[in-house]
Amino acid sequence: MLEQLDRYSRPFVMNRMSMLHTFMQRVSSHPVFSCSPVLKTFLTAKAAEFSMQSKGGPGLLDRLSGSIQSLTGSIQSLTGSNPRHVHLYPEFEAVKTYVNNLTQKLSSLLSVSSRINKERTELACELENAKRALNIWSYNEPELSPAICGVRKALETVSTLQRIRLLHTFHPLLENSLEEYLNYVEAVKEALSRRDTIQYNYEDSIEERNRKRGEMIEQEAAEDLGRLWKGSNKDLTLKLKNEVLVLDRVVEENHDKVEIANESMRADLERWNLEKRSELKEILNRVADQHTVYYEESLHAWEKALQTLKTINNPEEVSQ
Repeated sequence: MLEQLDRYSRPFVMNRMSMLHTFMQRVSSHPVFSCSPVLKTFLTAKAAEFSMQSKGGPGLLDRLSGSIQSLTGSIQSLTGSNPRHVHLYPEFEAVKTYVNNLTQKLSSLLSVSSRINKERTELACELENAKRALNIWSYNEPELSPAICGVRKALETVSTLQRIRLLHTFHPLLENSLEEYLNYVEAVKEALSRRDTIQYNYEDSIEERNRKRGEMIEQEAAEDLGRLWKGSNKDLTLKLKNEVLVLDRVVEENHDKVEIANESMRADLERWNLEKRSELKEILNRVADQHTVYYEESLHAWEKALQTLKTINNPEEVSQ
């Protein structure tokens, strides 16, 4: 626990280094982010230059407030007093469902692995107790001491292997990797939410333009019928026309943003699906390799203990 909380401990620092390395690998391999001047500054800037760049950019509170405002606008557009129909893209809705299911599966895998690791920690204590019991038994039964020592040595080997191959590698190989990947999946969810926000803004602008256009048509119809004669009403018509023109441009810009966001999301999801398979496979393969080595070496230790017992029981047969 102290290793996980102490940010100056070696395991904590090594874990952060590994996660930063993974993050930078993903960013540097991205076709768009790899060309970003921000990434170049982060990797190449001297300390003074980096400090100036950090101070010159928007602060954390500014970025948070902008994100909250954007999120609030999206929520209001969906949960307002007169909720409108939002056009949904089936492909992105399917991705949301898949990502939510993946989150549940990875969380379940992490939870089961944590319980197994806890049981193995308890088993390590039991193995220590077994070694002490065998030592006492060996002391009280001198004639059985060689056989008991052979079993005790096998237990000691298995206990050491379990501590090195399984317990010490659980956090860096599995737990930390799964937690980091869960954060990665959350980033995918956030990217989908940002795409949804762009779509909501586009549909809001269409709705606002249609509303203004309806007001303009009503105003023009009233003037044609001769019910409105004052110049101020003509000014109102002109004002509505200008607002409609402005909204037409806004709708066109938002439409372009939606198309760009959709294409970018499709490309990123395609890359992520390929990377996800290899990355999750690599995580599980590393854990499987550790288990394979542990069980092979444990089997070898017990085979040596069995050979010792056979030698004691039938020394002539073993020699032949």
